[in-house]
Amino acid sequence: MRHLFALSLVLMGCGDNLGDGAGTEDLGDLGGAVEDNGVVGKLMPQVCAARSWSEVQTASKDVDLTVVPTANGAAVLHVPRTGGLLGGFLLDGQGLIIGDPAGTQIMDGKWTDVSASVSDGRLVVGLTDGTATTISILRDDLGDHRKLTTTGGALLGDAVVMTARETRFTATGGTSGMLKTTFDSGWTATDTEVFSRTVPTGMTSAAYGDDGMIAWSTTTSCHLQRLSSGIASTQDFACKGARLATSYADREGELVWQGGDSVMLSNIRASAHNEIANVKILATEGTSPRVVFDGERFWVSYLNKLGELVVGYLDDNDNLVSTRVDLRPLPGAHELVMMDGTLWAFAFDAETGFGASRLCLVRE
Repeated sequence: MRHLFALSLVLMGCGDNLGDGAGTEDLGDLGGAVEDNGVVGKLMPQVCAARSWSEVQTASKDVDLTVVPTANGAAVLHVPRTGGLLGGFLLDGQGLIIGDPAGTQIMDGKWTDVSASVSDGRLVVGLTDGTATTISILRDDLGDHRKLTTTGGALLGDAVVMTARETRFTATGGTSGMLKTTFDSGWTATDTEVFSRTVPTGMTSAAYGDDGMIAWSTTTSCHLQRLSSGIASTQDFACKGARLATSYADREGELVWQGGDSVMLSNIRASAHNEIANVKILATEGTSPRVVFDGERFWVSYLNKLGELVVGYLDDNDNLVSTRVDLRPLPGAHELVMMDGTLWAFAFDAETGFGASRLCLVRE
């Protein structure tokens, strides 16, 4: 299980050339309770640096955004939510653009949604046009791409290609149900099968050890399945707009989703009777949740009722310890990722363009 005071050093490294790290301290290895004159200090998230990339060009002011950690930094990819070409740009570990400050036009099309992840060292992108999903490998500099396949279904998870028992696969959803497409060692699509006949309204995915964990919502139910093991769980509530993060070492994960006007949390417990273990309100009057695991704790972001981005971590009681970030993205235009060992919140604002804030933990 995660420990509230097991603080990773990289999250405290805020006194660099990105901005002023005043107020942060290097807490070292806090594997147990840490006392200061008999008082245990509480760790609070804080923005310790910021970047902006206003020169990057987009075809629309309303974009769908995904950010993928890479070996050297991150790839930021975007498409117009009304349909258009795939664009993107690369960042180094300090958040500086690599290459053209205006970004790169990567792939023509009428794409409305984008997801991407790294698999076997390859940057793999999934693009939907409202009717089908196209999976492609992008060149490291974003200058070219290789199409792998087009699958039925216009829904795609966040982990585009996962590996289960040495087999690469992608999962998509559509009117025929939930589909699994496999790839051989040369990245050729070899087979597509239906693994659930339930018709999804949304889906999310994450790697889970040597397996892939898929969660999806229907109009009335929430589903979770580990594809390699075949273990499936269902709850009788819809988990709209869900995002999933996992910790294989702890055999757990967190599913965040939209329930009415609130952000909801469901703990994922592998090998439990029902792996969607429970449900609770995480934040009232919130939308568009995201979740990521940093190796010690789960972090969640969402938009509050004012449209401000809120970022925080789950404590040992699954309460969100959070702070507001000076970013006001549209619902599809923000992501929470680990880049070069540190936590970043990325966003696209129609007024100011692309920006990101780096989060640190401070003791209060």
